Amino acid sequence: MFTMRNLGGVALFLFGSTYMWLTPLFAKNAAGTRTVLWSVIMVLCVITMAGFTVATWALFTKASWWSAVAVASAITGLLVLIPYWIAAYAIGEPTPWYNVLIHALGAAAILVLLRVPVLSSWVGGHVMAGR
Repeated sequence: MFTMRNLGGVALFLFGSTYMWLTPLFAKNAAGTRTVLWSVIMVLCVITMAGFTVATWALFTKASWWSAVAVASAITGLLVLIPYWIAAYAIGEPTPWYNVLIHALGAAAILVLLRVPVLSSWVGGHVMAGR
């Protein structure tokens, strides 16, 4: 069914999966990714992806804590953008600003939807009710 919960859950999961783009696996210059900074980026990306996956699962099971996990994942996702931009620029990635922009906008949208009281109540009323 096309409910707000299903659409929101799929969107949350798909957005979380895009953090794979920031890992060394997707870097153009793979040889330049063998540094501590890239290892930190990989760990933070995996934590972010796992967080969004858990938040999606919790949303589908109607757990009340799903939004807290989604907010924590969005914050972690914003934090990983700083070392990513530095490391990607250092190895000559062609468009690190684009990855940063897309992920910053997505994480900001999640934070706004789940932290602004009017929007948060809308999400709670529609998404959790399965409308």
